[in-house]
Amino acid sequence: MEKVLVTGGAGFIGSHTVDRLLKIGYDVRILDNLQKPVHLKGKPSYLPAEAEFILGDVRERDTIEKALEGIDYVFHLAAYQDYLPDFSTFFHVNSVSTALIYEIAVAKNLPIKK
Repeated sequence: MEKVLVTGGAGFIGSHTVDRLLKIGYDVRILDNLQKPVHLKGKPSYLPAEAEFILGDVRERDTIEKALEGIDYVFHLAAYQDYLPDFSTFFHVNSVSTALIYEIAVAKNLPIKK
């Protein structure tokens, strides 16, 4: 069975993506930091038990390396959202994390298909 990583998989778009991927037969791993104020009560009850869950930050190399182990496909949906002008956090979560995923995939020659 092919395995998919969904970063931001506890968010609105991510959780619906997880549900669909499971429905069509993928093995799913979620990486999410459950950041407040979005997730005030921790891990949401709507996350399916059959999806593996990793609590972590997409900006942390060790976390991304662990999350990418054995993965065939990546849906990188993690994003920082806030109404405050925290531009550096926005940039790091939304841009630098994408570069980090590519960097690790290339450096480790990971067999990620897409």
